Amino acid sequence: MTASSIRAELESYCSNIALATLLNATFLDRMELFAQTLSLWGVRSNLTAKPEDPAETAFHIVDSLMPLVLVPDAFQDGKRVLDFGSGAGFPGLILASACPARFILAESRRKRASFLRVAAAQMALDNVEVLAIRLQPKDPAQRFDAALSRASGPLADFYSIAGTVLIKSGVAILYASSSQRLELVAAQTNGLAGYRRYTYSLRHGRTVVNRVLAVWRKSENSQ
Repeated sequence: MTASSIRAELESYCSNIALATLLNATFLDRMELFAQTLSLWGVRSNLTAKPEDPAETAFHIVDSLMPLVLVPDAFQDGKRVLDFGSGAGFPGLILASACPARFILAESRRKRASFLRVAAAQMALDNVEVLAIRLQPKDPAQRFDAALSRASGPLADFYSIAGTVLIKSGVAILYASSSQRLELVAAQTNGLAGYRRYTYSLRHGRTVVNRVLAVWRKSENSQ
């Protein structure tokens, strides 16, 4: 995958007014570096299904950006964000490339954690820290303004972690498909309230994919 190919794919999304501001020159420069690193590491580390396909990578990048469109207040300067199960950097590295918030990327698989560190260094992201650990609800001593997850495993694990690490009124953000069952009772049990469901559609190759961003707030009454 060449730098020009990923840039061209991302620029094709600029007709979406909500995304156009985010897809600025600085961000696109960073995504060229990210895509090159992903392509180099992708095959040997099994990071994504199609690490050398610019259209596939561009879709995941744009999908990762959607919280900045739908819940931008969670990512302002001074905010601390946990990406639970960051994998190939979708969404944590992408969001960190587009906003000033401070990101902790938790990834238990060491090869993927190594990739995240290398990619963050390549993009000169000084607002990113990578933790090569498997988070458990009892473990985190840190507190965050936002916690998010995109295809990182069982929903119950995310709800439990988010309910533990978020400050009061902190934001839990879950990327989902339009048909996915979100186990809302489990979210409520872990102190996550005020559920909001944001739906959006993105072009993915020749098709249009319907996506969901599920958002909760940590209850003021939770422990």
